[in-house]
Amino acid sequence: MKKLLLSQLYLLLFLPALAQLNMTELGFLNYSDPLSDVWGYVDAEGNEYALVGAYTGFSVVDVTDPANPAEVFFGSGIPSIWRDIKTWGDYAYVSTEGGGGLYIVDLSPLPGSITTTTTFTGDAYPFTTVHNLYIDETGKLYIFGANSGSGGAIICDLTVDPMNPVELGRFDDYYLHDGMARGDTLWGGAVYAGFFAAIDVSDPANPVAMATKTTPSAFTHNAWISDNGQHLFTTDEKDDAFIAAYDVSDFGNIQETDRIQSSPGNNVIPHNVHVLNDYLVTSYYSDGVTIHDAERPHNLIEVGNYDTSPNFPGPGFHGCWGAYPFLPSGNVLASDIEEGLYILEPSYTRACYLEGVVTDSASGLPINDAVIAIVNTAYNDVTDISGEFAFGTPEAGSYNVIVSHEAYNTTVIENVMLENGILTDLEVSLSGWFTSVDEYGSAGQMKIGPNPFHTSTQVHFEFEQWDDQEVIVQLSTINGQVLSEIKITAASGQLSLGEDLKPGLYIVRVFSGTKSLKPMLISKL
Repeated sequence: MKKLLLSQLYLLLFLPALAQLNMTELGFLNYSDPLSDVWGYVDAEGNEYALVGAYTGFSVVDVTDPANPAEVFFGSGIPSIWRDIKTWGDYAYVSTEGGGGLYIVDLSPLPGSITTTTTFTGDAYPFTTVHNLYIDETGKLYIFGANSGSGGAIICDLTVDPMNPVELGRFDDYYLHDGMARGDTLWGGAVYAGFFAAIDVSDPANPVAMATKTTPSAFTHNAWISDNGQHLFTTDEKDDAFIAAYDVSDFGNIQETDRIQSSPGNNVIPHNVHVLNDYLVTSYYSDGVTIHDAERPHNLIEVGNYDTSPNFPGPGFHGCWGAYPFLPSGNVLASDIEEGLYILEPSYTRACYLEGVVTDSASGLPINDAVIAIVNTAYNDVTDISGEFAFGTPEAGSYNVIVSHEAYNTTVIENVMLENGILTDLEVSLSGWFTSVDEYGSAGQMKIGPNPFHTSTQVHFEFEQWDDQEVIVQLSTINGQVLSEIKITAASGQLSLGEDLKPGLYIVRVFSGTKSLKPMLISKL
């Protein structure tokens, strides 16, 4: 299945994607510095904080009252456009490629004044620069992309003394740009090698890669495992790249299950994806923050977004660097490189799932590359080799669905009810070019051609069982507005349509008494 925008023929079917969907801005804090990543922290009194990487240092912002965010600490550092933050207990760990090692801050005095900081530059594996880091649930710190060895992952223990990490070992087979770990498995993004790696870290002194998988654009930036550990989600930090999903339940047979883009064709770069309750919360550079429903990992559907960067559409490393969704309040912290810190309130909404199969009406065989589109939306899919499709919409309602293929007659399925959190299954059969029959398959046929057309098209019809009823040929817009009705007093006939139409998509219906042929989609170019 491939979620995408279609060719010029179908552009009139779609509305542009929303710049704000199921997310509301609660607060904002401007910075004079460009920003990098953001993380969150909660003190002993339940106050919430944004931990923000800025060009000249590390910022701590009280966001307990989202409408009035207030910076309560700033630790100056070597100027750098890269700062990433993670926490363990009451300690923040800040990486930078500017030099000086890993910056460690004791947050425990909050809401009082922060006074204790230090730096860590390694012992067995000395370093001065770090690209990113992760801390797992057991207090193991993973340092990625350091200027040590190949820049893989230096593994440290924080449980004895959080201000003085103890080195346990190093994975150094290749450079890791980013990663996360759960249990005995480290999921690393080997950005320059173009794949993610599943690495056994049960023995930190001897980590071993168990499996790798190339990602869609072969520039694997980050990876995050699902809550149940069965699926992995990745981003490629390239123009027009994807968020991708994989079934990783069997390391010997990792399979990609779906991929999706926030604004296909606009060359926007996805950055960091995180998983919360089967939702993907992603910092998506110039598209801002996106939320995708991943409850059905073979069918990723965007259900929320907020454009933090309206002044920088399209490609380039602008806009939202980081999005942190794990605060107890549910608020999302978003760091925009040029704009500043946003505090956003998401409304997590399950998608309306539309799935099914398209087959040949004569042979029953699946049809590959059939296009399924929900009229007047940007939501569509293309069938795979099994004839299957899976996509949907964030908004419930009654929709018309168009199914088309260059070798088959286009069909319109009207009034398909889609509901949030509910799977709607469609089994669609397409007949050969230009043929249309009634719902019982016996009343007659209609042929239209050429289709698409430039000047006019010919409609041919024939009813097998004639009962002296008038035949009505009805022409309407794609939205159901009737433009004309032509009456013919014969069981068969033909007529020309389209001379007076503007370029666009239209529906032709033919009916006689209680008999009605399937409606057909025509397109004037």
